[in-house]
Amino acid sequence: MRRIRLYTRKIIGKINHPSEYVETSDTDDFFFEDPKEKSCCSSPNYSVDEGYRVCQNCGETHSQIFDDSPRRTYNQQEKRNRVINEIVYNPIGPRTIIKGNKDAHGRLLNSKDASFFRKLGKINKSIFSSFERNLYTAIPIFDRLKERLSIPDNISKDAMRIYTYAVKEKMTMGRSIESLISAAVFCAIRISGIPISMDEILEITSVPKKKCVKDYGLIRLKILPELNFKVKHLTPDRYIDRFTEDLKLPMQCRNFAVRLLLKAINKGYNTSGKDPKGIAAAVIYAASQMCGDLRTQKEVCSATQVTQVTLRNRKREIAQHVNISWT
Repeated sequence: MRRIRLYTRKIIGKINHPSEYVETSDTDDFFFEDPKEKSCCSSPNYSVDEGYRVCQNCGETHSQIFDDSPRRTYNQQEKRNRVINEIVYNPIGPRTIIKGNKDAHGRLLNSKDASFFRKLGKINKSIFSSFERNLYTAIPIFDRLKERLSIPDNISKDAMRIYTYAVKEKMTMGRSIESLISAAVFCAIRISGIPISMDEILEITSVPKKKCVKDYGLIRLKILPELNFKVKHLTPDRYIDRFTEDLKLPMQCRNFAVRLLLKAINKGYNTSGKDPKGIAAAVIYAASQMCGDLRTQKEVCSATQVTQVTLRNRKREIAQHVNISWT
């Protein structure tokens, strides 16, 4: 049947590319010739199919693929080299635990299969560590946070680097994996200066805020200095872009809010010790009133996650430095 399929591919190649098809007289040379030496068509596309290297464009078979299984190890040095070159874990977690003498249906394995899976179990057990078991639980939680928060790849890599360093330093002992992941993601977000609050992360993970704040302080104190990371303090102007987009305000309103904030700071308004979200909410509310795209205090507070009392207090403080009539 295989020879019939091979001759079928030759016939298809002749039909599709009659002028470019190369006829071979010797059958053995046909199977073992190097595709780099002779091209079967103008744009060859080689792939492996059932042990043979086949051109996907014209259907010609070029050479046979021989089995290149790894050799047995006969001493400790060869065994050590083999283990070093093997993959310890992959992005979806550690390998499957192999144990017992039954298959998936509960039937007993014969002696040959039982010996084979016993050897596989020994290899799997030798590379299955607590670090891999921790990643097996942590990676799905991390992927869920990455998808829900829509964080870029550079932040996700920093967060994973922080968390893996914490696992290697045995900081997960006595602490929740989910809480430590949330703290690592929040650290990576603060390092990049993206205006995402801890409450938004905790809404996804359902971790108590007290535990996450404690883990965040521990990571910031012990891990970030070792990795040469520095947390950025967010200013109100970093929140203006995000909140104006959430409220669907035009660019004119956004620019007016930024100019209003800078004017108040130049006139002596002190932003230290105040929540930057409250200040951003106040200038956005004022800009919406001045530009004609009205937004109520309730709508602004819902988008910025501050209370209406905070909004009115920041509004009065800014009004003392900037002469603007607003309601």
